[in-house]
Amino acid sequence: MVSVCHPFPEPLVPGRLVRRYKRFLADVGLDDGTEVVAHCPNSGSLMSCLQKGARVYLSAHDDPARRTKYTWQMIRIGRVWVGINTLIPNHLVALAARKRALPLFDGATAVRREVPYGRNSRVDLVVDLERGDQLYVEVKNVTLVEGDRALFPDAVTTRGLKHLRELIAVSRRQGTKAAMVYVVQRTDAAAFGPAAEIDPEYTRWFYRARAAGVAMVAVQARVSPQRVCLFREIPLLD
Repeated sequence: MVSVCHPFPEPLVPGRLVRRYKRFLADVGLDDGTEVVAHCPNSGSLMSCLQKGARVYLSAHDDPARRTKYTWQMIRIGRVWVGINTLIPNHLVALAARKRALPLFDGATAVRREVPYGRNSRVDLVVDLERGDQLYVEVKNVTLVEGDRALFPDAVTTRGLKHLRELIAVSRRQGTKAAMVYVVQRTDAAAFGPAAEIDPEYTRWFYRARAAGVAMVAVQARVSPQRVCLFREIPLLD
């Protein structure tokens, strides 16, 4: 059982989704009757997460340099909250590495974030291990669920494909290991796998990476208006 949490520092602002557009913007009707524009911190399609009128929560910001005062954090789909902020999984996985809260991070001694590697890329985490090896980790946020299967990606991803290829290269170097951690920010999934019908090329490279020794780990998060917590690993689909 994993126990790593990201609490929201200030109370979130409730509302209902009006629409999401231009990828990074969403119109939200607040409970006081006003309609605001919120930043959508997710570049995916958000397939299965764009229900008009669904309950949402936003974080508010006072920075005058921001173009939008609000950031969209989560949406209520059926009986569960779905976290859409792609930055939160990176923070949670880095914290899990520091606390050795996942088997993947047994023997971790130090964690660095956003380390340059590959071709003009930055890996999400580099974890130093007790035995002298280094573990390179990419983190992906998962919001798409079909039935009880969590799937990634929810749109064709050239960036995600590049990360798989770069992790394969890392895994072939002496003294380095590689892992992809998929954070499922909803609790209505029982297993995780690549979305073959959405991005067959990513799916092919997912299995190539796994065969090449890249560790594939899926971790589920419990999302609420107070916090987002990693709480368990879920199995990979065959």
